Amino acid sequence: MGTCSYRGRRYDTLELVGVEVEGDRITALETSAPDSNAVVPWIAPGMFDIQVNGAVGRELSSSRITCEGVVEVLEKMLRDGVFRCCLTLTTNAPETMIHAARTIADALDERPEYRSIVWGIHLEGPFISTAEGAIGAHPKKFCVPYSREFIRDVQDASRGLVKLVTLSPEYPNAPDFVRFLRLEEILVAIGHTNADGVQLDDAVSAGAALSTHLSNATRHLLPKWENYCFAQLADDRLYASLIVDGFHISPQLVRTIVRAKGLERLILISDQSPLAGFPPGKYSMELCEFEIQPNGKVTLAGDPNLLACASFPVSHGVANVATIENLPLSKVYPLATTNPARLLNAPAFSSGDGDFLEIGGRADFLLFNVVPATFGEHGLYDGRSFQTGRFEFEKIVWRGREIS
Repeated sequence: MGTCSYRGRRYDTLELVGVEVEGDRITALETSAPDSNAVVPWIAPGMFDIQVNGAVGRELSSSRITCEGVVEVLEKMLRDGVFRCCLTLTTNAPETMIHAARTIADALDERPEYRSIVWGIHLEGPFISTAEGAIGAHPKKFCVPYSREFIRDVQDASRGLVKLVTLSPEYPNAPDFVRFLRLEEILVAIGHTNADGVQLDDAVSAGAALSTHLSNATRHLLPKWENYCFAQLADDRLYASLIVDGFHISPQLVRTIVRAKGLERLILISDQSPLAGFPPGKYSMELCEFEIQPNGKVTLAGDPNLLACASFPVSHGVANVATIENLPLSKVYPLATTNPARLLNAPAFSSGDGDFLEIGGRADFLLFNVVPATFGEHGLYDGRSFQTGRFEFEKIVWRGREIS
């Protein structure tokens, strides 16, 4: 394989860099001072998305998922500039979730070249609330109280891949279950919950560390002063993941959460639907029918207000937060890279803990231009006028190979 050359502006320092790659390694770097007049793309590390439910018609939490389907999802991740992810199994029948976990592990055994992309499995359920709003689009009949046996069955099937569990701490003995998961080296997140403030505090004190898609999966009417959204927002011990696709939360709420939590405790996720990459229309999945609206919003069929995952990659969230808060890329990009890595005790980048551009280091990087989000005449305060931002990729280089 010959030498390939790339040129871009670092997302963090704004320096111009020339990168030479041979095989899967960086063999030479040339750095020059920032030049605002240079017309070059941004160069940045691959992203880390901890909530991926599927893509290109492949639903991960399904009795029909195959090894080939898992690989297709991972290939879509690479095309989205995501070099690490947590494949997410949403609430389903126990045997279905166990089958899906086993299939993911089998796929990685069959195709070990993709192993580095999957940091782990995220179980979003079945230990979630059945209350209106909190349950979201999860099937109520499969939502159950905690089971150590189920966790061990899924972990055995996946050969130890379960790294994150989203649960509601409203069931009896929640702190004990949280401590059990932490002893199993599984991170605990709070989500799809109807818990009160005391239950939430007890779960966090026991080791819960993340709020999953904070402010989503909630009742339409919440108590004015004390509710499970405010309780999590106010708890500095909790990270919060956000779906900033223009549909799940308003620009005003994004700004509120950013300023309450601080950038260092926020994680951007795609919550990517199995329908990601599909055109608008109605689609039948294993448990129900979904619909992609003309603007890209994914809902349950027949109910345009009931969101069911998302269709845009996590890079949209980076562009959107940068626009909403008028922040440089250097401030927002960690929300989709080093913040999730820190939370999950992973290396800072897919290439390791050093700089993502190092001579001798693995050639994992993205070259892209940012298309900012836009607002109508009423600006930030009119969420209906919001148009999502995005990345336009020029090159995606993973393990020295250009992804197309």
